[in-house]
Amino acid sequence: MKIVILDAITLTLDNDMDFSVLEQYGDLQIYDFTRDEQVAERIKDADVVLCNKTPMSQDNLKDAKNLKYIGLFATGYNNIDLEYTNERNITVCNAADYSTESVTQHVFALILELYNRVGVYNEFVQNQGWMNTDRFSPFLDMQELFGKTIGIIGYGSIGRNVAKIAGAFGMNVVAYSRSLQKSGEGMQRMEIDELLKVSDIVTMHCPLNKDSENMCNRDFFGKMKKDAIFINTSRGGIVEEDALVEALNSGSIKAAAVDVIYKEPMEKDSPLLGVKNLIITPHVAWAPLETRTRLFGIVAGNLKNWMDGNPTNVVH
Repeated sequence: MKIVILDAITLTLDNDMDFSVLEQYGDLQIYDFTRDEQVAERIKDADVVLCNKTPMSQDNLKDAKNLKYIGLFATGYNNIDLEYTNERNITVCNAADYSTESVTQHVFALILELYNRVGVYNEFVQNQGWMNTDRFSPFLDMQELFGKTIGIIGYGSIGRNVAKIAGAFGMNVVAYSRSLQKSGEGMQRMEIDELLKVSDIVTMHCPLNKDSENMCNRDFFGKMKKDAIFINTSRGGIVEEDALVEALNSGSIKAAAVDVIYKEPMEKDSPLLGVKNLIITPHVAWAPLETRTRLFGIVAGNLKNWMDGNPTNVVH
């Protein structure tokens, strides 16, 4: 059996992941990175494809006559043409819930940077600002998390974990989810409009689909409090980027921090570049070594289970 990994570089840092464990399952071919126009040629003889964000479109898949399985180094599967893979009876398996802890950690890293300004303070000190001031504590605008209301949109494993950590900070937690029918301990369920109205922090944890695409638009940001901040670590496609830029530049909302954007990697003409009061990290919330190791274990386990006739984490 031929196994092809199309974008190994998206999972490794200085070769800190060992892919050789997969050699027990077949002939392993590893590519660090694969451009869209290279996919069809590289998978034409493959039985199994493992990838992260490489597009698995009908055009890329149609000549891969032996292909029976696609394993994702990710939870999201919007790069897969599921209609076509279902038609071809190609099994697609993702890696669910591997990054709950790391994404939650990143959410609060972003929030705390906006509330505590640690990076800004460090830059000030390193540039000799502190030694050239008469003020004992030359402080900037800072806020406490205690008593603030955090609005969580999407209440899956990450959303619930964010709520738990928010509770440890003494925050009020409100949440919206289509599948969430009632309030729970330490959390109050709200519809989106009401959530936006009361939240000091709005954080997104919903998947990208036809219902959530461009959910965060001008109307959405217009309903937020003017001193609120917006966090997105889910998918860039849920945000209408021009609307976010407008909200920040106009002062309609106070600040934002995002780990995901519409087009990744970022393009030179991205509307988000240089926008005031916006922090951007390059889709790294999932990337601690422990998280990537957990992810690889799930992907390898999915492949083994499929080969044993008991597929797990199947995406339909």
